[in-house]
Amino acid sequence: MRPAFSCGGGNGNPERLRTDCGALVGALATGGSVVGTNFYGKLRGSNDNGGLVSAQSTPERPDPLKVGIHDADLDGLTIQREEHFAKRSPARSGQWRWLLLILLFAGAVGAWRTGLIDQTPSVEVTAVVRMAAGGSSGLAATGYVVAQRQASIASKGTGRMEYLGVKVGDRVKEGDVIARLEHTDMDALLQQARAKLEVARAQLVTARPELQEATLNFDRMKTLFEQSFATQSEFDMAGARLRRAAGAVKSAEAAVAAAEAERQSAEVQVESTNVRAPFDGTVVKKFAEVGEVVAPMAASTLSRGSVVAIADMNSVMVDAEVSESMIHRVQAGQPAEIQLDSVPDHRYRGEVSQVMPIADRAKATILTRVRFLDLDERVRPELSAKVTFGAKPGSADEGGESWGVPSTAVVTRAGRPVVLLVRNGAIVETDVQPGSPVGSLTPVRGTLTQSDEVVAAPSESLRSGTSVTVLRRPS
Repeated sequence: MRPAFSCGGGNGNPERLRTDCGALVGALATGGSVVGTNFYGKLRGSNDNGGLVSAQSTPERPDPLKVGIHDADLDGLTIQREEHFAKRSPARSGQWRWLLLILLFAGAVGAWRTGLIDQTPSVEVTAVVRMAAGGSSGLAATGYVVAQRQASIASKGTGRMEYLGVKVGDRVKEGDVIARLEHTDMDALLQQARAKLEVARAQLVTARPELQEATLNFDRMKTLFEQSFATQSEFDMAGARLRRAAGAVKSAEAAVAAAEAERQSAEVQVESTNVRAPFDGTVVKKFAEVGEVVAPMAASTLSRGSVVAIADMNSVMVDAEVSESMIHRVQAGQPAEIQLDSVPDHRYRGEVSQVMPIADRAKATILTRVRFLDLDERVRPELSAKVTFGAKPGSADEGGESWGVPSTAVVTRAGRPVVLLVRNGAIVETDVQPGSPVGSLTPVRGTLTQSDEVVAAPSESLRSGTSVTVLRRPS
């Protein structure tokens, strides 16, 4: 015989009967308890719905009139694990749902912060550059940055250097002590001169009372002589004494003056051991070290002629050589643009300061000096530079003030040249009148200001009013 199971209960409801039987089988499969057993081997139990659940062994051919579950129906007796877990963990399912929502929210916030879902276009902008009036003459020249005020500093006297207070790159003020020579011998001479001065002053102090007494004695003798109470000899002796006292005072005064001059000379000699900066500047070279002998004129290889070299960085200009055949296109006061090889991404405004009156016969060139209109710490002497000359003053190309923008910033919209400005985070189209390019910049005239920023390379999709994210290009 094969075991078969039959379930009773459910109060005649088939669905409830199926649930009761499934619960009984599930209880047996998972180690559940059975309430009791009767004579026929029925297993009885109870379910949550209050029905009676039982199972028994039946013959292989059960009574067809008896309600039960046979072999054909065994497939229906399955353990409802999905319903079991669904009933046991509704709270856990809710927790997973909330966790998923939190992760989605965090990912959205991160994407927003990194711009992954930001639809605002990003544009690269650069500040406009104020350019000198006019466009470009088309003439360019190369040269070097030269400090017009520079000097090699040497000592006034000869001696061994005992102090050096600067190094290359240090800034100095006029009168600052740069170096000092040994001056013990000078100090001794100064002390000697001061002592002589004190002696001379003491002699003067002694001579003056003698002069006063001689003067009083002479006056008294003069009165007595006029009244015939003193002889001619006594009167003459009083006069001679007065003259000697006066001479002693004058001699003492001269000795004081000489001692004062000697003291001043000794002080000058001591001061000459100090090497001072003649003007404000920056130390650009150093020629001597502590312990070396320096002299005003280096007559031998054992001495140094200069201690340091300083340059006034505010006096730097570009010395550019222009061909003789092109010099007629350059004159003083003409605007120019300066580009340094060490700062390739920046243009400096300049102006022709001087055209030299003499030419270089060997090179067939004439030297021109172009001063900087805007300086910064990146401009240094001896740097190589390229000068592009603007239109000459009074020429037809000269006009009002213009602004330099990247050549790629000037685009054509509706048949007119415009530049795209960024103001308050939005694009503003502005009409301009472009001039001849000067290097990588194009001078334009229009309603621009010093604080404006232009889109360096605008795309066709950018229009006025478009909100953008700004990326600034280094100048």
